[in-house]
Amino acid sequence: MNELSLQEIHEVQLELLMKYDQLCREHGWRYSMGGGSLLGAVRHKGFIPWDDDVDVMMPRPDYDAFIRYCSENDAGFTLLDYLHTKGYDDLFAKIYDPSTRMVDEAISLPYDIGISIDVFPLDGLGDSEKEAFKIFKKTTFKRELLNATRWKKYFRSKTHSILVEPVRLALFVLSRFANPRKLIEKIDKENLKHPFEGAKYAGCVCGSYREDEIMTQDTFTNYIELDFEDQKVMGIKNYHDYLTKHYRNYMELPPENKRVAHHTTKAYRR
Repeated sequence: MNELSLQEIHEVQLELLMKYDQLCREHGWRYSMGGGSLLGAVRHKGFIPWDDDVDVMMPRPDYDAFIRYCSENDAGFTLLDYLHTKGYDDLFAKIYDPSTRMVDEAISLPYDIGISIDVFPLDGLGDSEKEAFKIFKKTTFKRELLNATRWKKYFRSKTHSILVEPVRLALFVLSRFANPRKLIEKIDKENLKHPFEGAKYAGCVCGSYREDEIMTQDTFTNYIELDFEDQKVMGIKNYHDYLTKHYRNYMELPPENKRVAHHTTKAYRR
């Protein structure tokens, strides 16, 4: 099999994204580009040139409706989520193109997957900033341990400081004795105690930016259209506060040595 280039990966991801966007518009499901994908939409009007993934985020009620629909209907892509996919143990869903195949050098995947988009739920986090931090931190250790259960072996992070490596090593050792399914059930049970609707604070609890994911709830309920590779996608209206909290001076390009993808996967056509 010939490995696909980053440009070819982006082409497949854009097609997936447009199918997802159309489905959300048809059903009235709220969504926004998230993380680096929202940054790409704002700063580059499309993909960050060196990035290799796509993230979207949905308020929990819309996320649950989306998961139900995709588990019962042909949506034009394949859904992965822990309730419907054996061996898939993550707190967010993925949708992927079944005509492609992904191989990960660092993470053990007991399920089939191709070029994909990550779909993150947004959960309520209470009525004050103090309460939001308390709720968020309740599951921090379990979330970090869950992430480590997927590592085939210990490896140095491409994006984190060397100072966190002792913690990552300890998590790797502990993860060899952990049950991913039990971890995810406990984490999600806690997340679902706090409804999104009516909360004053919310965030993507399973996001990679930790406490920086916490925002006022109205951040995630007001949307605008954004340009993305000559297409239109949805984004949160207050993207400035979100991106500033996540990336600080987000319109500045990082140093060239930081312009690298953080995944360890390779993509192929089947």
